[in-house]
Amino acid sequence: MNNRIIHQLNTASHIKASASSKWLLAHGISAITTADLAALLGIPINHIPQRMAALKSRNEIVTPTQGLWIPVPPEYQTWGAPPAIEIIDAMMSHLKADYYIGWLSAAELLGASHHAPQVFQVATSKAVRTRIVGRSRFLFFIRNHIKHVSLTNIETKSGSVPLSSRETTLLDICSDIGIVGGIDNAANLIIELCELSEIDMDTLITISENYPITTTRRLGFLLEKFTDTSDLSQLHAACEKRNAALSILDPYGCLTGYQDTRWRIKINKEVSPDV
Repeated sequence: MNNRIIHQLNTASHIKASASSKWLLAHGISAITTADLAALLGIPINHIPQRMAALKSRNEIVTPTQGLWIPVPPEYQTWGAPPAIEIIDAMMSHLKADYYIGWLSAAELLGASHHAPQVFQVATSKAVRTRIVGRSRFLFFIRNHIKHVSLTNIETKSGSVPLSSRETTLLDICSDIGIVGGIDNAANLIIELCELSEIDMDTLITISENYPITTTRRLGFLLEKFTDTSDLSQLHAACEKRNAALSILDPYGCLTGYQDTRWRIKINKEVSPDV
């Protein structure tokens, strides 16, 4: 049980279920487990779903995953839940999964908002099913390298959440073309992310070792063709050290195309960004 919740429970009398959401918000508690909520109300755990039914129907409380309850502030009750970024940390902590916000969601939070994502994309260390909570649709993708990439933190009302850094986001975009909407949109995102600030090339090269060589080659080619990144010699040298067969630019394109000999990648589609 959370230490803050223990303190609140020790200093409060049992409250009515109908008042629980307002009480939690008033005491700065943004999420509570079923067991803690039962203790707060002074009722058996198995009575919680029935007691919370009325609050759920009024969008005063939401349960994004089994055993976790989140009070909904009044300004978000028409949405049915707080925004995804305010929910994700409590949910992933409850599920005991490492995670970070990535791909389109990370690009938007980093400032690349050319195409606002319709989903909230999360890299996670274990299988988590897709879900809709209020207005937010969460998509989860298992990734083995979560502890070996560069992350940053973004502040929320209840704390902070891990976000892929600019360098990790660039690599994730080039690794998972389908997740970001195709090679053209990948180029759009790369252009925008590079316009916002300089790439930390040392960080990029270090974490690129956790990705397939095709990812790094694809990124190098797109950076060189569409951005003003000044020096890609280190990135090119890192690719050359990993001797591998020819890569393909667009994993969803045809198998024919010309070869870019510098990046050892087959250009099987002409990329057409629209930024």
